[in-house]
Amino acid sequence: MSDRANSNARKREYYADSVYVDGNTIRRQQAVPQRQPEVPHKSRREIEEERARRAAVSRNLQRNLAMGRGYIVFLSVATAICFVICLTFIHLQSNISTHMSTISSMETALSNQKDSNDLIESRLETAMTLDEVKDRAEELGLVYPSTAQIQYFSVEDSDYMNQYTDVASR
Repeated sequence: MSDRANSNARKREYYADSVYVDGNTIRRQQAVPQRQPEVPHKSRREIEEERARRAAVSRNLQRNLAMGRGYIVFLSVATAICFVICLTFIHLQSNISTHMSTISSMETALSNQKDSNDLIESRLETAMTLDEVKDRAEELGLVYPSTAQIQYFSVEDSDYMNQYTDVASR
């Protein structure tokens, strides 16, 4: 029991400056008003000197905070330049997005036109067979060329040929 009493006494000494713990709860201490330090009395001359010093500090602060005309002009010009740069940037971004949408719509139109062209071409290819072409040519009076009308040309290493005169006139 004496060990317990010594332990409680040590706890009280330890917590004497702060919060006293009793069991598992902490209670608030009563707030004790602090003493105001005694202010030494100043003479009239010291008070006047302090006022003059404060007035000088206030004047210097006002002078430092005041903006001159040159500084205002500089800030105005810098602000105007920034504003113009921002407007130019926004205008360029707008132009780019407009051109991108125009390009996109043109690409879509081109793709649609290519699809349509391919469809028409395939219809034309399947519309007439070779037999129909032969029958139609016979109706128009066309005939196969005779062997006397066929001329053969020899081709050297080059893959093209120049024609200087009409072949049929020979």
